[in-house]
Amino acid sequence: MTDDRSAKTDWNARKENQDKLLTGISDDAQKSLEAKLASLEARVAELEEKVDRLEGMAPSYYYGGTDNSKKKPGPDKSIEDVELFRHRDGLVGWLEDVWPKIVKPLLAAADPSEVAAIFVRVARPNDLQPPWQSRFLAHPSDLLDFLRSEKFRIKPPKKTVIDALNLSVEDEKRRRAANRFPTRQIANAMAGLPELEWRTSLDRCSKNPCSYVVALNTDRHYRAMFSIPVPEDRMPKR
Repeated sequence: MTDDRSAKTDWNARKENQDKLLTGISDDAQKSLEAKLASLEARVAELEEKVDRLEGMAPSYYYGGTDNSKKKPGPDKSIEDVELFRHRDGLVGWLEDVWPKIVKPLLAAADPSEVAAIFVRVARPNDLQPPWQSRFLAHPSDLLDFLRSEKFRIKPPKKTVIDALNLSVEDEKRRRAANRFPTRQIANAMAGLPELEWRTSLDRCSKNPCSYVVALNTDRHYRAMFSIPVPEDRMPKR
């Protein structure tokens, strides 16, 4: 009987020690897990703080968005009408002076570098270029895009050409007809760059066409193309 009590006592002692040991391990594990969780939360908080400090410094794609650093010009940028039309009118005078020289190579240009080379040859030296010419020369890709678009019409109808060349200077119909010449389409489209896309520039300039009389070289070019004689009242007196 004594041996039975002794064995039972030993078993209870071992079980108690085992329970204490197991409880001890469980407590340590819990404390370790809580410590790791607290450390992780601290690191997350630190990273969030660093991201907040980077906001506005890193590019937008860093935060999962898109990179707008090379965004093309659009409606969010603007140019006043006075400046826009001044650039357009400068381009009209220049393009109509050189048009017979450049029209064929321009239409045959295969890439922006060829477009750029054509206009560099007929532009003023760099240090003498007016702003409208420098701006124009800086965007050959946009010009080629316009020339290849459905908006550009290379050959105006003969009736339009007659109205543009023969109507009186004060006639609004003359101004609207001249606005359909390719020289003026190009000037309208390119005048607003880089502040505007060429489509926006084209629309705004077309609503208020250039009032210039068609320049002599372009006048002669289209009279020869359509066999349009100079009106008698404009013929030089003998």
